[in-house]
Amino acid sequence: MKLQLRHMITAAVILPGGVLAQQLPDYYPANYSAIVEGSRSESGLTIYSNMADNNWQPILDGFKAEFPWINVETIDLGSGTVHSRWEAEKGSSSRTADVLVSGANDRWASYGKDGLMEPYDSPEFAHLPAFAHPYPGVAVMSADPLVITYNAALLSDEQRPTGFASLIAAAEADPGTFDARITTYDAARNSFGLAAWWNYMNVKGDEGWDNLRKIGPMIRGETSGGPMNEKIATGEYVMGIAVSGITIFPRLEQPGGEILGFAFPDDGTIMMLRGLGIPKGAANMNSAKLFVDYVLSTEGQTTVGKGGLVPYREDVPEDQVRYTYQGIAEQIGEDNLIIAGFDERLITEAGPFVEKWNAALAGN
Repeated sequence: MKLQLRHMITAAVILPGGVLAQQLPDYYPANYSAIVEGSRSESGLTIYSNMADNNWQPILDGFKAEFPWINVETIDLGSGTVHSRWEAEKGSSSRTADVLVSGANDRWASYGKDGLMEPYDSPEFAHLPAFAHPYPGVAVMSADPLVITYNAALLSDEQRPTGFASLIAAAEADPGTFDARITTYDAARNSFGLAAWWNYMNVKGDEGWDNLRKIGPMIRGETSGGPMNEKIATGEYVMGIAVSGITIFPRLEQPGGEILGFAFPDDGTIMMLRGLGIPKGAANMNSAKLFVDYVLSTEGQTTVGKGGLVPYREDVPEDQVRYTYQGIAEQIGEDNLIIAGFDERLITEAGPFVEKWNAALAGN
């Protein structure tokens, strides 16, 4: 039904003279056709994101089918670079992003507090869970799990972890195998890692910190998931903790992928909420609004899943995507999901947290 409704929007604006062929969906505002018409005179979309081309392709194909006059350029950057580049450009005459997408949740918290994003109220918000709209102008594109990855050729069945507790037990039982061969996102050098581990420790408290200290000296931090998985595959590392699922899932299906394994931690899987926003003053505001609405729709969330990310909308067909938020919750239990959102304490507590993080990696 949703697919039919979205095609009604497109059909409503392709007739000469702007004559409406059909009514818009009843939960879209009466003036929505003005947004669609306004997009026709714009110059396409530029999106800065921390997503690869393979993640984007199904989304862009679906969006292009609905709005063929809107050309979209995506630029793949690190989570922090998405924001630092836009912040450097926004006051100049340079062409910059119309849409930002990233997992740098501290930046999203800052933007929400300071009102830097366009406070667009998508008609799709009413059909999404509360966490989908944390601040005016900030939405959630996907809810991606951070998993444990490992080299299946180098670890016995008993050493392959099902969660953080079993990982620590395996490492303590055989330190020679694991010393300097465990990796994760370095919370001291990476916004994504800061958001992930801050939210994890916020839930786990002293237990989480005590466990990290036990294996801290065995960890070598990285700033990107792709290199982590490649180094695990080559044997430089035997295991990665809290590695982005969207970096490992496609890798499993590629040649040589059978050497890798993964697990959703059964004692706490971090679900990273990927932020989405339109900067105030974006050059192609109407096109950007159409894109946000599409990504949050049932059809759009399904394409998000087909690109390897994890959709969180409840009416996404499970058989058309690799994983859904609801499916992971059912697999490991809702209570074992740790939602890594956009808490403002990511800003105010970042300094002390990083100091404690560095100490824990040293075993202190």
